[in-house]
Amino acid sequence: MRKYQQLALVLLSVTCVVILLVYKSENNRLKYVLEVVNIFGRNDAASLIRIDNSTRLHSSPYDFDSPLPAWQRLGDGFYVYSSFWQKNELAAGGTVISIAVGLEHAAVNFKCQIQHGTGDVATGKLHFVRLDHPTGSIKAPNSEVFVVYKLLCKVARDFGQPTEVIYTDTAQSIKRYVPLRVLESRSVQQKMTMTACVDMTDYLELEEEFRMPSAVLQYFLHHQIVGVEDFIVYNSNALNGATASLLYSHGIKINLLPYNFPFDLADRHQNRLLIEMDCLMRNYNAAKLTYIGTINEYLYPSSRLRVNNQFLKYAWKVSSDVSRFSIASRSVCIDKRKKIFSDNLLYDVDVAMTNPTERPFQVYKPQDYNRTAGTPDFVKTLDVDRSLLFVHRYGGKCSSKTNLHDWTVSLQPDFLQYVTDVGRELNKLIFR
Repeated sequence: MRKYQQLALVLLSVTCVVILLVYKSENNRLKYVLEVVNIFGRNDAASLIRIDNSTRLHSSPYDFDSPLPAWQRLGDGFYVYSSFWQKNELAAGGTVISIAVGLEHAAVNFKCQIQHGTGDVATGKLHFVRLDHPTGSIKAPNSEVFVVYKLLCKVARDFGQPTEVIYTDTAQSIKRYVPLRVLESRSVQQKMTMTACVDMTDYLELEEEFRMPSAVLQYFLHHQIVGVEDFIVYNSNALNGATASLLYSHGIKINLLPYNFPFDLADRHQNRLLIEMDCLMRNYNAAKLTYIGTINEYLYPSSRLRVNNQFLKYAWKVSSDVSRFSIASRSVCIDKRKKIFSDNLLYDVDVAMTNPTERPFQVYKPQDYNRTAGTPDFVKTLDVDRSLLFVHRYGGKCSSKTNLHDWTVSLQPDFLQYVTDVGRELNKLIFR
């Protein structure tokens, strides 16, 4: 009898061990499921964004960096940065649009041809548009003055897919081959909502706070959280390999473009004009909205930039002749004790009064803007109310300012709550 009791105890012990193991296995599976549910049930959207961006990072149809642009010499005193092929909508042929600079008094003395994938070469008719900026022309160190041009090479027939534009300096009979970016036609549904062109050409002149890898990451993560879908960075040298890898590891879609302008651009307004032209051409038929900003300029919408966002509703309602929106900005000083820039609450009221010529922050509708030939005289701009969207330019120590005000005082409670939520999510992602 005792033997049977001992056997029963052994069997019972084995059964208990098996049940315990099964329980542990099921408990681990349940914990995994709950973690997944937790990710998809969180109020912040950044986790989902990073998952989505990581899976599409190397398969995105919006390859803004192909082909890579570069400043190259066309002729005596002329340089070109990038060229774009735009097919005519209702007729055969199309136009190559090249972004160039040239000596102020130099003649535009070129011929143009368009080379196609089949090897065929079509002779085009060259036109040009001279774009004078309100602040003047670009001055090189040797006191030579440069101006900005759009070179237009037009053909009236279809020869297949164009690959390069060939500019020939008629004075020297030297041919220069410039690769073409083809502006593909896309439906409204295929376009991204908003992209950002990040001007980092004067990156080294910024305060150290903005050049640290964590600050660079903060800039891109902030705009990713609020709904910016893709980034085009001008001056790829500003981001070293480690910083770029840090951005990629967070699922941020960045396109790094070189910007090797052959002269010292002392006038940042002129430099911005060139970047604006390239940015708006790259985003043509790719994004509904885009903007050009620096790494210390933070965009704050009242909610994430998706269907129900109030600024987007406003932007879609206005007529197509409005191609640019002017966004109100504040100059916010920095308290080094704050972990993230959005935690800084004080702005300098005197900046707008003492510097009325400060460059405005603008959001563009690329397709509508380029239809107006992209010249300031034909661009219609609307001002956007702060209750929909605003920009903070961070810089300067608060201890050196006197006329400071708290920017949160005038903000609607729901808008302030969204800004707080974005800051909270940013803290989680950077300091986890």
